[in-house]
Amino acid sequence: MTDIRELLAKNIKEYRKLRGFSQENLAEKAGTSTTHIGMIEIGKKFPSTQMLVKIAGALGIDTPELFSTGKACIVQVQNVSLQKLYQDILGDFEGIVAKRIADLD
Repeated sequence: MTDIRELLAKNIKEYRKLRGFSQENLAEKAGTSTTHIGMIEIGKKFPSTQMLVKIAGALGIDTPELFSTGKACIVQVQNVSLQKLYQDILGDFEGIVAKRIADLD
């Protein structure tokens, strides 16, 4: 059985990386220090309930997902990240096309 600290540490790190956040980005969004996030991610500290809520909020997930043992939640976040990437690419493409059309006038 997985230790709860290990599970939490692994999930925070995975969600953080999927979001493209550094520890510093996550710390800023959660209102804590980079050191605190680092200590949580290596299992040396266990965050308070309030901090768990803040970290989950910063990662854009529900707090219980921080303790999920399945991959469904990670896949869902990956899909959301891919959707955002596709939207960004489409927006860039539309901007390029609009500029080219404007240049033709």
